[in-house]
Amino acid sequence: MAGSKLPRLARAALCVPLLASAGSVSGETVVYRGGQVWTGAGFAVRDLATADGHIVGLSRVDGTARVVSLEGRYVVPAYGNAHTHMAVPMDFASHRFLDEGVFYSWNPNSNRIPPEGKAFFARTDTFDVALAQGGITSRGGHPESIFAKVFFRATKVESLVGDALHYGDSRAEIDAALDKLAQQRADFVKAYLLFSEEYDERHGKAQYWGLHGMNPAHAPYLVEAAKKRGLKVAFHAETLTDLRIAIDSGAFAIMHMPAYGPIFTDETPEKWALTKADARRIAESGTMVVTTAGLMKGFDGKLNKGPLEAKQRAVQAENLRLLARHGATILVGTDNSSEIFTEVEHLASLNAFKPAELLKIVFGTGSRLFPKRRIGCFEPGCEADFLVLGGNPVSDIKALRSIEMRIKAGRPVASVPSKTLPPIPHQEETSPPAHNEHHSGSGGSHRG
Repeated sequence: MAGSKLPRLARAALCVPLLASAGSVSGETVVYRGGQVWTGAGFAVRDLATADGHIVGLSRVDGTARVVSLEGRYVVPAYGNAHTHMAVPMDFASHRFLDEGVFYSWNPNSNRIPPEGKAFFARTDTFDVALAQGGITSRGGHPESIFAKVFFRATKVESLVGDALHYGDSRAEIDAALDKLAQQRADFVKAYLLFSEEYDERHGKAQYWGLHGMNPAHAPYLVEAAKKRGLKVAFHAETLTDLRIAIDSGAFAIMHMPAYGPIFTDETPEKWALTKADARRIAESGTMVVTTAGLMKGFDGKLNKGPLEAKQRAVQAENLRLLARHGATILVGTDNSSEIFTEVEHLASLNAFKPAELLKIVFGTGSRLFPKRRIGCFEPGCEADFLVLGGNPVSDIKALRSIEMRIKAGRPVASVPSKTLPPIPHQEETSPPAHNEHHSGSGGSHRG
């Protein structure tokens, strides 16, 4: 990836006055006094102490500790984005993530990121990313058209195989793809299911280029074969049928909630609306569901849905209510270049959760992305990654934007004004051409 060869950007020294008193050196104990700390259900006033990049017990505090007064500001876990393709190993990309408080992310499909790129994400001063590398799909399936027509305009599709995507049209191809992904040190596997109920009608048809996925009959084998290589599989699911196949196959995550995106029609509600049995099955399986619900407004957030908008919002809201009511694990993700706040504020506008319930999802996403680490918590031994907000997000969800301090690995991260940073290279920067959707009832662009 070319990003590792770009010149490093100097970190700006611009920061709010509160941050200026919060500097940390290795081994130093810092006490953050009088903050409203997130408890998992709300906020409570307490003091926090950090040392060596972790939360430590207040019993370790002595007269040498430095004190930072928070004066009632709100202390919350750093944010996570469970579905972003913007995760590239470049300093200015990292600045953008850290500036919006996103310390943790999943990149569930990219062109191959080499070892030096993974090393970039392992630094304490960059955001953390788990990589799927290229996704597994069928010939002519999503996201082949996006890579071929948008990001790699002058590149033949064949040159993308083994890099940005892998074919899985047979068990032999699935095994070869998984061996390649293991060699590329993928953290998990991304595979594509789109309109599985119409796979035979769509596969191999030019008008459905990029609008189908792998043969759903191969999904169970893929999961089992990945497991033998120590890998878990997350599926892109477009419709309810896709989701059911993914759950039955043993997926550990679903990268999209049905009715999430531009390809939605109220003529076929059975494609999108979860049942109580579905929600119960998802919860019992432990499979995590990534929202990306804000994509209903298109990649740039400006799609005019007209009279369809209220109907799609209603389906999204009910799907979320069912998932929450049955105890399913919900993660926040964007899939596009928008800030995580855009997705969260869209979720809040659906009125599917009480404010504290939505915040529990937001603040719990990071720990789900890296389950082997102690993040998103404020007990001794937890990693000292947190944000200090100027407002109460329980009262106003937009207060998630009011970040006054960013602490990662026990050290402050300075804010870098976005206007000073170049745009992040992205393989899905422009929507592919609209397709004639004979079977789903609408045309439109499609995301990853």
